Amino acid sequence: MTSKKRPQNLFAKAPIVRLQGQPVLLFTEQQGTLLQALEAKKVKIFSECRNGFCGACKTRVISGKVSYLNEPLAELKHDECLPCCCVPTEDLELDLSPEGAAVVTYSCQPRQSKPSLAKSKQTQHEASTTHTLKQEVFED
Repeated sequence: MTSKKRPQNLFAKAPIVRLQGQPVLLFTEQQGTLLQALEAKKVKIFSECRNGFCGACKTRVISGKVSYLNEPLAELKHDECLPCCCVPTEDLELDLSPEGAAVVTYSCQPRQSKPSLAKSKQTQHEASTTHTLKQEVFED
C-alpha cells in the first residue's frame, strides 16, 4: 500500500463538505479521515472498516474530489469514494442524508437602521413588517 501525503498549502481554503446540498462541515487536517469527520458530526454512514471489511463505507460523490491517505482495497467507480481512507481536496458533496447530522447553520442578523424622519408611519410599519419576515426566513 502506498500512502499519499495531504497537500500542504497554508493559504488553501478548507474544503466544505455537503450532504445532498446541506453544508455539514469545514474539513481540516485535525479531523483525520473523511469518515472520522462525518462520524463526529453524527452523520449516519455504515462502516465496517474497523472490523476488517473494506468497502462498506463506499459513498457516491456528487461533486468534488478526494485524495487517498492509503490506497483503497475495495473497487470504486469513478464517482465513489471510501471515506475511511480519504480526505477532501476541494469542496465536496456526497450522496448521504444530512438527517440527524449536526449541520452547519447560518444566522443572519438584519442591519438596524434609523427610520427616516421623512417616512410616514405606514411606511415605517411596512418596513418593520418586512424586516421581521426576512428575519424569520433566515433563521429557519
